[in-house]
Amino acid sequence: MLETRGRHWLWTALALIGAGLALPLAGLVLAGAVLLGGLVLEILRLRKGLQPLSPPWGLTARLKVDKDSDGHDLAAHRVGREVTLRLDLRIPKAFDGARLQLLSWSHSPGVEVQDGLGTLVVRNGEASLQLRSLPQSAAVHRILGVQARLQDALGLLSAQVFVPCPCELAVLPRSLPLDLKRVAETRRNAPRSGGGQRPDKVPGHGDELRELREHLPGDAYKHIAWKASAIRGRLMARSFQREQTRALYVVLDTGATMRDGRPGLGPLDQALDLVHSLAEAAARAHDPFACALVDGRVVDRRPVHEGLASLRDTDRALLDIRRVVAEDLAPLDDSELFSIVSQYLTAIDRVPLPVPDQAAPAQRIWRQRVVMAALARLPDRERLPLLRGAEPSARTDTSILRRFCRAMDLPLPYRTAHPPAVRVQGLVEGLNAAVTARKGPFAIVIVSDFRRLSGACQPLWQAAARARQLGNRVLAVAVREVEAGDLLDLGGPTDDLDTVRGLVRADQAARQQLLDELTDGARRVGAAFLADPNPQELVALWRA
Repeated sequence: MLETRGRHWLWTALALIGAGLALPLAGLVLAGAVLLGGLVLEILRLRKGLQPLSPPWGLTARLKVDKDSDGHDLAAHRVGREVTLRLDLRIPKAFDGARLQLLSWSHSPGVEVQDGLGTLVVRNGEASLQLRSLPQSAAVHRILGVQARLQDALGLLSAQVFVPCPCELAVLPRSLPLDLKRVAETRRNAPRSGGGQRPDKVPGHGDELRELREHLPGDAYKHIAWKASAIRGRLMARSFQREQTRALYVVLDTGATMRDGRPGLGPLDQALDLVHSLAEAAARAHDPFACALVDGRVVDRRPVHEGLASLRDTDRALLDIRRVVAEDLAPLDDSELFSIVSQYLTAIDRVPLPVPDQAAPAQRIWRQRVVMAALARLPDRERLPLLRGAEPSARTDTSILRRFCRAMDLPLPYRTAHPPAVRVQGLVEGLNAAVTARKGPFAIVIVSDFRRLSGACQPLWQAAARARQLGNRVLAVAVREVEAGDLLDLGGPTDDLDTVRGLVRADQAARQQLLDELTDGARRVGAAFLADPNPQELVALWRA
């Protein structure tokens, strides 16, 4: 688009030519022709860089996490903590002085880009900008690029451009102050774990000799070491030790109802904070830890590990559950899936894909090119079968596209919530996976919002009773639903405020009735139930 200064030059050149023809002065005509010709040549030169599927004016951008002089990250990737980013721009020196006005950023939901709007002037072919990003939810976030307005140094031409600068941020959940030493042990005399670690040993009535010491008042008569007493000439007693450990197994509901609410404040965000904190506390104490993510079925299961291995596996599972691509969890029509991937390839990676044709042969060729372009850009993790896990689709082409969406964090619409019976069956399968896992029994923590499960949890309590008979301890945690303030914000300006408040009170009453029902069901089978917990309430239930 020709700017105001360019239009002034154009009218000046036309005025000189018109005046020279009218007066007749050949010098004015020549000056106007030279001015008009130079203006046209400059515009043609600039427009070469504004062709589709090519970087505008040779502009390239790179966005990365800013580091200090020692090479360390300036900000930790945690929910609620700012991450400092640096945007570096490069442009050919022939276009020095070009201005880039940053308008809006394109990124995955759950992350904000702050201080990232303004105007950059390119000098000596380079320009840089420091900006901040605020992650609001735990996930692998991607910042795709920035929508900007590009203007040349002379102010002749400007255009709306999209500058791709993909950057990936792996953001971990919040760490809650949990202390598992206050949680009662779940097994005794357990086998020693691998990797040189073993549970803490404390004095007690175990089967492993701790030491020989002098007999003290209150020691059991059977613990007197008669031979040692005869040799030493004083009464000696045997002291035993027992192994103490706290094995945790978390069953996390990741269904559609858990994904409601604002980013960072929804039920799933609260659950991720809780599970990550439990895994972190268990890793510090070298206690066994495992988890199963369920939604009508066991979506993902992580084996029992100790130390940093358990924390690493758990964090990977929690971050991956945000990027769901399996067909039964994210149902999507083939044409919509191909459209999402092709738009990303065209806008971000500048892949010269043809316009899809309705004819069958052309449509088939276009789909093949989309699949091959996506396959060529898959990272190593999505290429190796040992790392990528189960295929998200039975068809090879759609499986490649779904793995590409997972790698590039392209959001796919999550399916609607399962019926209550199916949701409860998924929780039962996760509970059975904990019962049959090695290194048990466990302190099993079931985390869900239990929304719309009134009258349907009897199979879950029956499974909890069987787990209790096998020596496991069961705790069901109901995370908070959408806050009342969020519900009030959903009301339009024309809605009656009293009506909205009445609906909120009715929803809260139904929620409280559900929680009372769950509390009674858990009490009958010897399990514990906790609604809307804070860290102190969680550990107080299992205080030794």
